[in-house]
Amino acid sequence: MGLSSFDFAGTGAYRYLLVLLAAGGIGEVVLELLSWWVAPTVLGMAMRPDILVSALAHVQFGLEIPVKLAVSIHLALGLLGFPLLFALVRAVSGARSSVAPALVTGVALWAIAQAILAPLAGRPFMLGFGPYTWASLVVHVVYMLVVARTVDVLRR
Repeated sequence: MGLSSFDFAGTGAYRYLLVLLAAGGIGEVVLELLSWWVAPTVLGMAMRPDILVSALAHVQFGLEIPVKLAVSIHLALGLLGFPLLFALVRAVSGARSSVAPALVTGVALWAIAQAILAPLAGRPFMLGFGPYTWASLVVHVVYMLVVARTVDVLRR
């Protein structure tokens, strides 16, 4: 697997984008199940990334965005943005297995959300390293492992 596997210039580009979109969709289903049904049992509350998106819009741009728009932004990233990032990490790393690139990408997404975006949204760094922080790590990594496995299965 090298840069040639990151085939956006050839005839397989459209199919690969569809594979990434499908993988992102399946990953999003798993993420939403973990966020809305598992997290309340573990954390006592659902995980709501839309709140971070809304807070970022407000603090950084002075915008009050509707919840549906904040949810849509996070969903769009989960459907195609983050799977594209996984594909890039996998291609650049040259990894044969998708596990390591998925772990790296999942941890990177978590770190960006908690260490960079949360403070930019007026929240504490890593949200104070509380239970929500660690649940977020698990959810981001599981999401990316699901995306990676789905990509592998659909590309066969």
